[in-house]
Amino acid sequence: MNFNLLPNEILLTFFDYLNGNDLLHTFYGLNARINALLYNQYRRYYVDFSLLSKRSFDLICQQHIPLIAHHILVLHLSDSESTPGQISLFFSYRPSLRQFTHLRLLSFTHLRSKEILLNVAIELPHLVQLTHLKFKSCSISDYDETDFELLMNNIWSLPNLIHFYLYIHKESGQLFIIPSKISSSLKYLSINTEKLNWNLINQLFQCTPYLKYFHGNVDCLKDGGDYITSSFSSLTNLKISIIASHPSTIISFLRNIPNLLHLNIGIACPNFIDGYQWEDLIRNYLPKLKTFHLSMTNLQFIRLMTEEEIDELMNSFRSSFWIDEHQWFVRCIGDKVSIDFETVSNAFYYSSDKLPSVFKSTDSQDNMERLYTSMRSISDETLFDRPISSKICFPNIDSLSVKCPINDQYWSMVSNLHQVSSLSLRFTTNFSQSELQTFLNRMPHLRSLTIRQNASLPLSMSLFNCTFPSSIHYLHL
Repeated sequence: MNFNLLPNEILLTFFDYLNGNDLLHTFYGLNARINALLYNQYRRYYVDFSLLSKRSFDLICQQHIPLIAHHILVLHLSDSESTPGQISLFFSYRPSLRQFTHLRLLSFTHLRSKEILLNVAIELPHLVQLTHLKFKSCSISDYDETDFELLMNNIWSLPNLIHFYLYIHKESGQLFIIPSKISSSLKYLSINTEKLNWNLINQLFQCTPYLKYFHGNVDCLKDGGDYITSSFSSLTNLKISIIASHPSTIISFLRNIPNLLHLNIGIACPNFIDGYQWEDLIRNYLPKLKTFHLSMTNLQFIRLMTEEEIDELMNSFRSSFWIDEHQWFVRCIGDKVSIDFETVSNAFYYSSDKLPSVFKSTDSQDNMERLYTSMRSISDETLFDRPISSKICFPNIDSLSVKCPINDQYWSMVSNLHQVSSLSLRFTTNFSQSELQTFLNRMPHLRSLTIRQNASLPLSMSLFNCTFPSSIHYLHL
């Protein structure tokens, strides 16, 4: 079938399956009819610049954006390692966002400019169709409280905004600035890196009365005084990390979320909430709760837990409520630095210098072998220098640190390297090129490679004779 004979309606439907970058690159310039469709009739552009080459980026910004800005629904901009300076360059081409009149989703990644952030804050009131706004992995060193207040107020004033994701690291470390506006539309809110205490959480929820999902962090090391309880009946999904809060305050906060369906909570403090207290809270105050993910960490330099205390806490999670009614099993993992209690369904991330010295579980099927199977990362490059049980295997690692030369037991424990995307190698002696090549050949999806060696060793030129996987994007020497 001749592509040019297809009716406009079919072509426009077909265009929906392509992102704006590919659509313009593939079809613009074929003929006058296609050009007219792209510029005049197609109204659903999804433009993601985060993985685009600079040449394509310049072409789209200079040639196409002026003619299709009012038809763009989604816009992603990024200043990542692969697209440095992209956000500043975009605003040099298009200083104003006002022409993006139908924009539904706006996303910034690795934004580092205070001036651009302020410009976005000023432009936001004109993006009345916006439903999603994201600031991901951003960092503002010269943080200004007045500018941030303007940003928050303009965000909370957007009439159709439903999702807001905020990850802006501010070196000055001030507390989160609560907007003075009340949102009539926000339902999903994620706030990372910002410092919140319980009273700020209360104020935040009060100015977001239709909130259904909240993800955030509470740091009570900078508390705002006595906690004043308040009810949050709209909230159904909560993911929260809490540092240094008293258990009674945590319980008081959760008691006031009666319609909660999903709870993912991480607690780091010297005192734990035991299974009996959790059971009473859930039975009497959270009757609708369907999913429960718990992680409680005790830093042992604050208070060393005895084995009897560990057993007592574990036994509080062995009632029929936990084992039979909900099948919410809890495991305990500990070493000389910390002790963790977590629901078994939580993914385990290994970051300690040693394998766990304490392991207990309320799940009879849970064991150390199963634990290691779930591990995704090994950051301890000396891990395999120590005698380890032959039963231990790490089949699902995607991030790995290794000291070379590699000892013999390594290959039996980490036999599958196909998922590894990040690798850090440290050479303590002159390495064998063939050994390194064999190692790299087993990682077809490797994206990031870091190679380090002892300062006394010269950089071996044979390293550059190796054939690196074509998947590698980042090489650090």
